[in-house]
Amino acid sequence: MSATPTGTPPPARRRALGAFGAAAIALPLALTPVAANAAPADPAPAPVPRGAISAITSGTYLPGYAAEFAAQVDDATVFEHVRHLAVDIGPRVAGTAAEVRANAYVQDLLNSYGFSTEIEKFPVSESLFANATPSRDAGLQVSWQFRPASNALFTGPDAPVTAEVVDVGAGEGFDPAAVAGKFVLLNWNATAAARNAKIVELAEAGAAGVIVAQTTQNSSLAAVGNVSAAATGIQVVGAADGQAQRIRELLAGGPLSLALTTEKSSLESSNTIGVRPAQGENAENAPIVYIGAHIDSVVGSPGASDNGSGVGILLESARIMSQYPLNTEIRVGTWGAEEKGIVGSKTHATQLSPDEIDRTIGAWNMDMAGTSFLGTAEQPFEFWGLTVNKDNEDNAVLKQASALSNITGRGDLNRGVVGRSDHQSFHDVGIDAAVFSWMFWSATSSIVLEPTYHKPSDTIDNISQERIGIAAELIGGSAFRAALNPVAVTVADTEKKPQADVPVAMSCGEDDGWREVGRTDEAGTVEALAPALECDFAALAADGSRGAVLDQQVTGAGTVQIGLAHDTAAPSIEFAAPEGENAAGWYRSGPVQLTLSATDAGDTAPTVEFSVNGGEWQPYTAPIEVGAEGETVVSVRATDASGNVAEDSRSIRIDTGAPVLTATPSASTRGEVTVSATDATSGVAGVEYRVLPSGEWQEAPLPAALRRSADPMPIETTVVVPLGDAAGSVEFRATDVAGNPSELVTLEFAAAKPGETKPPVTPTKPGTKPVAKPDDALAATGGNNLLLIGAATGALLLVAGGAIMVARRREAASE
Repeated sequence: MSATPTGTPPPARRRALGAFGAAAIALPLALTPVAANAAPADPAPAPVPRGAISAITSGTYLPGYAAEFAAQVDDATVFEHVRHLAVDIGPRVAGTAAEVRANAYVQDLLNSYGFSTEIEKFPVSESLFANATPSRDAGLQVSWQFRPASNALFTGPDAPVTAEVVDVGAGEGFDPAAVAGKFVLLNWNATAAARNAKIVELAEAGAAGVIVAQTTQNSSLAAVGNVSAAATGIQVVGAADGQAQRIRELLAGGPLSLALTTEKSSLESSNTIGVRPAQGENAENAPIVYIGAHIDSVVGSPGASDNGSGVGILLESARIMSQYPLNTEIRVGTWGAEEKGIVGSKTHATQLSPDEIDRTIGAWNMDMAGTSFLGTAEQPFEFWGLTVNKDNEDNAVLKQASALSNITGRGDLNRGVVGRSDHQSFHDVGIDAAVFSWMFWSATSSIVLEPTYHKPSDTIDNISQERIGIAAELIGGSAFRAALNPVAVTVADTEKKPQADVPVAMSCGEDDGWREVGRTDEAGTVEALAPALECDFAALAADGSRGAVLDQQVTGAGTVQIGLAHDTAAPSIEFAAPEGENAAGWYRSGPVQLTLSATDAGDTAPTVEFSVNGGEWQPYTAPIEVGAEGETVVSVRATDASGNVAEDSRSIRIDTGAPVLTATPSASTRGEVTVSATDATSGVAGVEYRVLPSGEWQEAPLPAALRRSADPMPIETTVVVPLGDAAGSVEFRATDVAGNPSELVTLEFAAAKPGETKPPVTPTKPGTKPVAKPDDALAATGGNNLLLIGAATGALLLVAGGAIMVARRREAASE
């Protein structure tokens, strides 16, 4: 359901044309105002869309909106967001340029999704960090950020110190000449005194700097603290064992240099806030949904899980939400300085007005939501939703998340209790909030986080694309579900009694199908969840009664009432054919397209079938093309969703051929002509003649029994042409019932001889109208018929009774 995303709308859905409302008790949405003391009449029943009946009876539905959201999550896209933050940007310590770059990345994407954005700045404490750029690198990601000694040399980002690296291990018996001008990799010593003494030795030997590395597997950065005064003139940094291992692996392949800066962060961090306003007239008072994740990481950590994972989920959630019109305001925030004491989210939450707090449904927070660590048999890692308060049953965020977990087939959500993340800030101002994470949690023991927590090993290589996708489905999908409009759908019978256990379906916007709402409860009500779209609602009871409410604009919380009724009326069938048939019902050209349709008070789309000349029934999907000469009978059958059937038929008559005409003059009587005409399709309608050059067409008498006959045998009649004594020409033509004219036949008479026999002539008024006068256009067409007069030799000259008669073909000419 190509739903209907706002960004890229699919083809428009064909909506039923019907009365607004449903059955005798249908009411509009509660959000549609009704004048005080008004008593509007019950609207007429709306037809029930056939697709709704089919969906309910077959159980074939489009996914619900929350499930549709979850299905759109692209875990590869989420993973790429995390990769960019952890690898391309790296450690994002609050107040550093890396944090600024990360926020700019988020802001650019939110802008592209249609959110309005702003950067909130706030003060933070100072951080010390060192960034190194190796001359070469290989293998899995490793952090090249270290923790500097508090009082050693700080060069700043514009003054790196570049030197080769030499490994002295524990530092026993090193060659002073070998370390001069070099960065020295030194193993951590358990005692501060011994460690500082070794650093001083290296400084006095001329080392450019010292990298003191932990030796414990998967350690955090070594915390060097303050060094002796003799070592304050060089760079001294602490590293983790994994970083030292990478340096040693690279040194095994040849010389290695580092460009190292030792820096201090600024005293300002920032949040990126994205807002997608609610749609509708009352947008400023709309409910609010928050989705947030902190963007900073601790010194030395690429922060892939903590918390690039949360930011990646936030961005994917915002992308999908942007495709739907919502009557809920969506606010997303990447919180700065969470690692310094939840500073950024607290700054934002404490600035909210009482009205904003009251309108906020909840705050969804993601933190460490993508680790690949599976835990242990005793402490398995699972997906958890955690709140600050122990009594979390009424927490709106966890309710929605658990509902979404069930919708996606994962069962009830794991619920636990913890603070320590940005959800705490919203909880503290009175907003329901929760944090979501992959971890182990127990009510009787402390939480267990992944082994890479707050370490340089928190890299992209320890992120599960599958798990981060699941988290995005559950977190983003449940926040989206909370942003949908709740619509209470009530179903009642014709006596307005609520009906329980009745399935209800809905179709909204550009949906190409129907979504399952559910079954009504004992009060006859079930809740639908929909975006701000125009929706149809339909219900079908077990006894076959049905009802619908169509074209309802869903805006905020509302109600819909569907009335059930039995449909006993058959559909009405309509035929539509093009203009062009004459009064007798004949077309003179083909093919003819016949369009069929059916309407029904209880079904928006009755099934239409057709049969041609008694043949097999076929489903009607497009206009029927009839091209056969003669009469074609098209039978139509329409069946509505309740099984009511209507039948009708329509004849299409086509005659594109002209009649065949012959005219034979009498051999003994001048002016007497025997005319023969035949038409094999519609039949002969009449015969006419005129004396050239200017005589009017006159209708030849035809016996009533011979008119309009489709018998191909000739129709004969005798015509007495009123000729004068002078030589002259006479034209004859025939017209069929369809209006097609024959080819003109011309007889030429010689001048009368003295005493020649002429038949008596009954005067005919000039301009006598023929039975079926042909159209000018058709009269202008010629034929290939020949009139043979005389002997079998084919001679065209006949001499009889003193008259010379010549028959010739002439093209028809209208007057």
